[in-house]
Amino acid sequence: MNRLSTLGALIVGAIILAAVYASAFGDGDADVNITINDDEGVRHVVHGDKGNFALKQDGLDLEASWRGEYELNEDGDDIASLEHKLEITRKWEGRDERVVFEPDGDRVASIYYLDGDKQDQNPETAIAKKKLLIAFLEASGAKAEERVEILLKNGGPAAVLEKIDNIYSDHARLRYITELTQQADLDNDEVQSLLKSLKNIEGDHDLRVALDAVLQNEEISADEMPMFLETASRIESDYDLRRLIESVSERDLNDDSIGLAIGLMERLESDHDLRRASEALLEQDNLTPKAAARLLETIGERIDSDHDLRLILSDTTPFLVQDDIAAAAWLNAFGALSSDHDQRLTLEEAAGVDGLSAETKLALIAASEDIGSDHDRRLALEAFSDMVEDDDALRAAYVKAAEGIGSDGDRKRALEAAGLDD
Repeated sequence: MNRLSTLGALIVGAIILAAVYASAFGDGDADVNITINDDEGVRHVVHGDKGNFALKQDGLDLEASWRGEYELNEDGDDIASLEHKLEITRKWEGRDERVVFEPDGDRVASIYYLDGDKQDQNPETAIAKKKLLIAFLEASGAKAEERVEILLKNGGPAAVLEKIDNIYSDHARLRYITELTQQADLDNDEVQSLLKSLKNIEGDHDLRVALDAVLQNEEISADEMPMFLETASRIESDYDLRRLIESVSERDLNDDSIGLAIGLMERLESDHDLRRASEALLEQDNLTPKAAARLLETIGERIDSDHDLRLILSDTTPFLVQDDIAAAAWLNAFGALSSDHDQRLTLEEAAGVDGLSAETKLALIAASEDIGSDHDRRLALEAFSDMVEDDDALRAAYVKAAEGIGSDGDRKRALEAAGLDD
């Protein structure tokens, strides 16, 4: 992830932490100060009813400090009321601007400074003050709920979508996206426009939360899901990608979308995240045997942890009776296990599945020969002991596997469990 992506993620963390601390502790302290290389970063400090925000990025130096609550006007571009004071400064493109808002009886007084000089009250300074206020609101995401409500009232979702495309900060863009999806029911064209606008979000966390907001608040059609998943493919973090796959898996997906979701899962590297993502996709009612086989092949090839692989194989034993392709993929994935303990536990789970074919039973019994521990092999075989009495092939496979047990005691007990002599 590049430096700006990292910055975006840190901005989210800083602002959210500050907000949480402020609300949780009332007039306690909340101080988050993050500095990135080249002195770029974000600071958000809250102390009682006071706070300040600062953002330095790409030559922009934007700061705001306030005391008490403040409310926007009906157009969302000016201060309608405030308890004490709000001050905003911006250094950008060779200009040094500052605006100060303070209560003045029943109205709000404001003074605008340019390069240190107080400016006269005129239409030009009025516009400059509004632009500076909006710059702060859009950089910090402050008052996003009110701003989106106003934009929707005046111009519908198109006005918010246009605003999202032009917002400077990933964090603020995320706030506007979340509010838009919560406040409006978007049609198919608007959902596609929103998904296209997400290309401007660089941080993995921000992108995942934005996509999740779309997923939770809008109806994503089967035709839109491929574009949604294609957008999700930009997420590099295993954690964020896995979390999104889990959210996507709560929807009913068609076969094409399941395939795309499995494709996303194949990009994961962490055993834990691979297991969690596969478990989520396995809950799909529309999971075809072919898709299940692909998923099982992926986990068999990608998961190194015997523990995580065994947990998935234990959950997927029903595929042993659903389809030959899925059953073969399950057995191939089982072959990736190396721990005697996990091999034995997995075979015991498989033996408990009703409706196993003779061929699958034969393959499972033969698989027990990979277990090196006499104790674990004996217990695994005993799970199949009641299946071999009336089948010569199964009985022969059982005896062959039992004869590989080095311990006389374990070998005898394995054979006796199936009613066979040592």
